[in-house]
Amino acid sequence: LHCHSTPRNTINTFTDPNGNTLAWFSGGSCGFKKRNRSTYEAGYQCAVRMFEKIQHFAQEEAAKGPDVDMKIDLFCKGFGQGRDALFKALTTAQGDEVRPRIMTITDRTPLKIGGTRARKRKR
Repeated sequence: LHCHSTPRNTINTFTDPNGNTLAWFSGGSCGFKKRNRSTYEAGYQCAVRMFEKIQHFAQEEAAKGPDVDMKIDLFCKGFGQGRDALFKALTTAQGDEVRPRIMTITDRTPLKIGGTRARKRKR
């Protein structure tokens, strides 16, 4: 489960271990337009819809056999309200089915240390 959160939008992507996309939700796909995509509520709705989709995939996996159990790695990238909304949704009743399946939580936010000189700031 990849959560890409920017100041303008939130994109949650559910992939298989090979990286192939199985499902994705964003602020716009959840019905929020323009500046509303960047709100906390849009990120929360993305997370809740993703949890429902994950439960659907988990039921399909369980139907294949009793020994099959879905494990999820959570990767977060960026700073935005959608990131906080995802973690808040995990702690609520909607996240009860998904929370035990999460094995690792990794922060993949790129941090600039040194690097090239930044652009001139706008006045």
